[in-house]
Amino acid sequence: MTLSEPVTQEEFGRISAAFLDGLTMAMPAYFARVEAELVREGEVDLDWLTELQRQVESELALLLGAPAETQREPPVGLIRRRIMEGLAENGCAASTPALQRRGLLPASAVDIDSDLSALHLAWGVAKARRLRALTEEPTRG
Repeated sequence: MTLSEPVTQEEFGRISAAFLDGLTMAMPAYFARVEAELVREGEVDLDWLTELQRQVESELALLLGAPAETQREPPVGLIRRRIMEGLAENGCAASTPALQRRGLLPASAVDIDSDLSALHLAWGVAKARRLRALTEEPTRG
């Protein structure tokens, strides 16, 4: 299979489901690291983090369960955005630079868990191939 071969929605769905499984398994440890860094920064009222983790996992399931063409935000971007929103909503925005320095505002799935690198890459390639296939379908006879 080459990068130019199209990906069906079913194939994309399987790859997205595998990425979701990996992300979901990594969330508890990731959120524990976020909490530890916030405690180190002097934040004390962190009860909101448990609910945020639940919300992130739910939103990831919706996002990665959707067809490629409707996934308007990358999964790692969703996690980063929701963490930053949670910090702002709970008076912890001053800790954002510390989280950024520690790689806890993820730029890639590797920042969440290094074991996610292959899944993240597979999802990205599959999404690109799926979107390319969708744009080419009307021109095929």
